[in-house]
Amino acid sequence: MFNTEDTHEREYLKTILHRIHGKFMVHRPFIRKAINHIFYQFIYENKRNSGIAELLEIIGSIINGFALPMKEEHKMFVVRALIPLHKPKPISVYHQQLAYCITQFIEKDNKGRSLLL
Repeated sequence: MFNTEDTHEREYLKTILHRIHGKFMVHRPFIRKAINHIFYQFIYENKRNSGIAELLEIIGSIINGFALPMKEEHKMFVVRALIPLHKPKPISVYHQQLAYCITQFIEKDNKGRSLLL
């Protein structure tokens, strides 16, 4: 549903998804996996998705809430999903949100810098 052209609808969806992620711990892995899948489709299958920026805003908030020490699955998310998002041509649409996510990750886990380099 994040693929809609309507920015108000995407903002509303972002708020709902973020609240669900915050309140229902049991659904967190599924939500992260679903967002991963959308990113993979966008990156590797060249599918158009208008909601990448909004999803990255949610991911930035999620990264900010990661417990330390970082789980390996969270580190792999950065390597497999966030770093490849630098590749698609329409990066200018979501670059600010992507930079925020990467910055949040580095600030959260200083050892993560070596992972990104």
